[in-house]
Amino acid sequence: MQLTSTLSLNVVQQYLFDAEDSSRIELSFAETAVLQLMLKHQGTLITREALLEAGWHDRVVSASSLQQCISVLRKKLANYPEVELKTIPRHGYVLHLTTPSQSNHRFKKPTAALLFAVAVIASVILLSYTYLNHHQAPYNENLVNSKLSNVSGNMRVFTPTEQVQLSAELANKRLANQISNEPNWQAPFTSFSSFALLSDKMDSFAICPDYQQEQCSGKQLINISSETKHGSQLELSDFLTTKIRMEQKTYNKLELPELKAHQGDLKEQIYHGDLYFAIDDHRLVRSDIRISLVDLTPDSGIFYFAACITDEDCYTTPIRYEVRGQFKRTSEKWQQRTVERFDIEVSKTTLSSPNALSDTAQIIYLALRKQHLTQEQLSFYRVYQDDGTAIWQLPLVENNMMWMQRQTLKL
Repeated sequence: MQLTSTLSLNVVQQYLFDAEDSSRIELSFAETAVLQLMLKHQGTLITREALLEAGWHDRVVSASSLQQCISVLRKKLANYPEVELKTIPRHGYVLHLTTPSQSNHRFKKPTAALLFAVAVIASVILLSYTYLNHHQAPYNENLVNSKLSNVSGNMRVFTPTEQVQLSAELANKRLANQISNEPNWQAPFTSFSSFALLSDKMDSFAICPDYQQEQCSGKQLINISSETKHGSQLELSDFLTTKIRMEQKTYNKLELPELKAHQGDLKEQIYHGDLYFAIDDHRLVRSDIRISLVDLTPDSGIFYFAACITDEDCYTTPIRYEVRGQFKRTSEKWQQRTVERFDIEVSKTTLSSPNALSDTAQIIYLALRKQHLTQEQLSFYRVYQDDGTAIWQLPLVENNMMWMQRQTLKL
């Protein structure tokens, strides 16, 4: 559904897409439904009752839920002045889309007004410059061509802004330090797409085999991390064999007791996958990870994170780490990419103590123990999402990039 010449609403996947810079603005279910209804009847008054029914069907919510939803939509549409959500006091709202001719007409003002407008714009530019200098994107992103055991693909490389951006050659060397090339072995896929987070401390790769038409199938996802310069240099065939064997056991299940207190039509987003840690020639350590999000308002709700950690020889007894709390969702710009940030107000963490620890598991356990004891506020980032998968940046050990399957449950 088109709002402007460049901005469109994707109702199914719940986001706004700007064709000018290919950026996406993620929306909640309520935001999507409200905007869809207003767009269908643009220029016409839509009552508060009709908007509440569209955004919160068969749920009993207060009028403040709609007010907050409209407020959030206005913020997300702040860069598009031609899209106006007008309040009609005591009645409802109207969506007004300014045409190019109307937009040009607004500049035909008296000289004094123009001078005032110029002064305001200059002030905004100065404030924006100051803001950007103090709130610059945490990462630079660079798209490079890559290979994985003679299979061609691409890699989106994220490096901290304070570090020197890596060349394509160096980024591929860092990948080969994790998974080495096998010239005489045929990989079980013909293409791939990947995201890499490469810092001075940690290398993290999230790989989707057979990525096609901007969609990931979610099958045989490869997520692997290690300390920089200490990758295991595993052959892909050995890694996939070990991965299949280890994932025959599922340790990690989420129980959601807090939801019993909430009535109505709730939508739970569940993300799950496996992240492998490999340090030098030590055992692989698997983290079976689950994330659950339940929206209670347009940009806040219940958050669950659980990781169950074991190594390939079952030397490490399962370590279970769990975080529960409330999330607040905001959007950030990482250069041209719109990223969703989830700040977690932690209410409870649990961490089981293992009877034994391998060298790699010890690194993970100590990082988790620090988080468990301090219960510091955690921030998770949803960097990418398609129909069935998503990429998260997790504060697990340093920061890790992970490609996960996702599903939606209606409760």
